Amino acid sequence: MRTNVYLLSYAPLISILLFSTSLAIATSEIALRWLRQVGVYSELLQILSARDTKLLVWLGFLVIYFMVFSTLKLVSDTINQLGFAFFLKEQIGTTLGMLRPGAILLLVGGCASFAFMTSFPLVCGVLGISFLIYFIFYTIQISKMTSTAGAVGLILFLCLMWGILIAGLVWLILTLLNSFGQAILFET
Repeated sequence: MRTNVYLLSYAPLISILLFSTSLAIATSEIALRWLRQVGVYSELLQILSARDTKLLVWLGFLVIYFMVFSTLKLVSDTINQLGFAFFLKEQIGTTLGMLRPGAILLLVGGCASFAFMTSFPLVCGVLGISFLIYFIFYTIQISKMTSTAGAVGLILFLCLMWGILIAGLVWLILTLLNSFGQAILFET
């Protein structure tokens, strides 16, 4: 029995929504606790109800996490297909189809993250474990489709590209924080 090849096409979107929602719930609890400690929460209650304040904070974090995960998915697909162009020699393009069932692994991880949605470290742990399991699945699938040298080259290329991207983002964030720190501490 053949199934529709596009049946799993929504799994990445649903995974992003699940992880974004559970991380937003966990982060909003931390943020609300911090707002209470600082004393801003009582001031917010004069403007909004407690339910509306919680909903607003949760929606803000949901949008942020959704944008971050969607961007990472887009960058991941671009880097992945660029690596395929360099290291895989195929004419038909069946490689992406063979990797599509891996989206179910992240979907299961997104569902599992709801069990820990009140604990930020546990949700991050589920996310990390899901990524690790997907990476193992990805490595096994790639090793079936190409030679050992091609698989090693592709994995190294992906690690190098992600390393450069993460290092660049860390450098940018540290530069911005340094600039803000100098502007606040050393006003002229």
